[in-house]
Formats: sequence, C-alpha cells, structure tokens
Amino acid sequence: MPIMVSILVVVIICTLFYCVYCWRWRKRNAVKRAHLERLRPLSNSDLPVMDLSTIAAATNGFSKENKLGEGGFGPVYRGGAEIAVKRLSARSRQGAAEFRNEVELIAKLQHRNLVRLLGCCVDKDEKMLVYEYLPNRSLDAFLFGSSLPFPLLFLGSPLFTEFESIRSN
Repeated sequence: MPIMVSILVVVIICTLFYCVYCWRWRKRNAVKRAHLERLRPLSNSDLPVMDLSTIAAATNGFSKENKLGEGGFGPVYRGGAEIAVKRLSARSRQGAAEFRNEVELIAKLQHRNLVRLLGCCVDKDEKMLVYEYLPNRSLDAFLFGSSLPFPLLFLGSPLFTEFESIRSN
C-alpha cells in the first residue's frame, strides 16, 4: 500500500509539471502569434509579402558571399542581380514596431532618389525587407570616401554658391 501511494504522488507531481510546461509553452506561443498578427496587416498593403523560402533561394541560403554589409537593423544580403535583402538580426534593438514603421514609411515614400522597397517577409521569427539592389557601394562610402570622381557640392560651400549662380542664369 505505501508503494502505491508513493507511485501515485510521483505521477501527480509529474502531471503537474507537464501541465505547467504546456501552459507556459502555449502562453509563449500566444505572445509570438500576437506579435506576428500585428505585422500581418502588412499583407493588406500594396507592398508584396514574400515567402521566406523564395528569399533564402535568392540569397543562396544567406551565404557569406552574398553578404553586403550590416547595419542597425541587421545584415544585408545580395539576392540575385536585382535585390538586396535586409534581415532583422536577433541582436538588433529594433523590434516589431520599428520594422512595421520602416515598411509603412518606405512603402509610402517611393521616390527616384530613394532605394525602392520591393517587398517584405514575415515568417515566424524572421523579418526581412527586400530592396532594389544598387551596385555602386554604400552611400556612406560614396559621401565620405576619399576617391570621388567629382567634388561634392555642400550647401554654403563656395562651389555650391557658384553652381547655383550658374544654374539660375
């Protein structure tokens, strides 16, 4: 009889641990689902929502050879000849709100002087932005690099003032 009671107690304790584990797992997944559902309305916009497998294929599985650089959002990969994929890093301080803001803002601001946002991908923990690829290095290297083929015109510089006077004539 004492053996039966001890076995019953062990079974009850194991069942309780299992129930607590399942409850926590469901709660954690519910938070993730709610997080993804906040991003889901992006699919209602004019911006195409792309599949993770398509982007992974275009970037050759996010290979190091296709990595263009890294910014505050995360690494940027070249995808084929025409796209650049900006992938949200787990180490990034930017979260769902910043991702959503960037998507909504850049999708609305289509301008010839801005890199075009072609689409986005939200798949479980992956969040990516797909931009058109511009092959001539980064803007930072262009503006602050030492070997520019022409002088930059900054507002207030004598060269800028001269350029403005020529242009107005």
